[in-house]
Amino acid sequence: MHIRVLASSSAGNCTAFWNDGRALLVDIGLSQRYISRHLDESGIQFRSLGGVLITHTHGDHVHPETLKRLLELRIPVYCPAPVAAVLEKQFAIARKASHQGSLRVLNDGVGVVAGFDVASFPVPHDAPGGCYGYAIHDSTLQGTATAVISTDIGFATHGLAGSFSGAQAIVLESNHDTMMLENSTRPDWLKRRIREIGHLSNDQSASLMQEILAMSRELPRAVVLAHISRQCNTIEKARTTMREGLHAVGAGDLRVVDSYWNEPNEIVTLSPNQ
Repeated sequence: MHIRVLASSSAGNCTAFWNDGRALLVDIGLSQRYISRHLDESGIQFRSLGGVLITHTHGDHVHPETLKRLLELRIPVYCPAPVAAVLEKQFAIARKASHQGSLRVLNDGVGVVAGFDVASFPVPHDAPGGCYGYAIHDSTLQGTATAVISTDIGFATHGLAGSFSGAQAIVLESNHDTMMLENSTRPDWLKRRIREIGHLSNDQSASLMQEILAMSRELPRAVVLAHISRQCNTIEKARTTMREGLHAVGAGDLRVVDSYWNEPNEIVTLSPNQ
């Protein structure tokens, strides 16, 4: 299985997962033109997408025109029922697509999308309809590769680490540096929202990874840092904090991969576990 974050920030989020001609996206917070151009680089056609998973309904995760085009092409869009209900309320085409079967609910949070087995899990975030992460399993004759993605987490709830344990790749937000946020010119209400229910800081992200590793029998092969703030963080700070956290628990060799707000990152490729 191949994984590439096409972009991740408050300006827009979209991550591609593909293997053997099968491809899905998690979130579509970018224009179709941008997504199509960078899918083409990996040999994937927008029209050939097997499906899309939506984590939540904030605008940086659902671009209205991209959603409209997907549903016009009858490319299925999947999400838990509370998220689907909000999409139907916000977009007329989503209501129509629900009746036509293109907007699909993940019953009990699980389903098959583009040949991948997927399972959702809730995370705290201030989005109407809630917010979800996804575990994506690619099973072939050679075995199974698993990746888990969650880019918006207000805070790490008790037991959340268990949703990531056992994954070979983890896409996890490392949104802000605490001091940069406090010293920023953002209004106090926004700072409070980010701290309390918006996004994980670098330190919180590293701490969550330590919990995940403590619950995992094997080390992941990579952790991809996502949703890095352009105003209240730097890629270097996010990477350094994560690496220090990994080193503290004897996992200093774990690969840490950056992501960017305006361009795709490097492709992470997973070989299946037997």
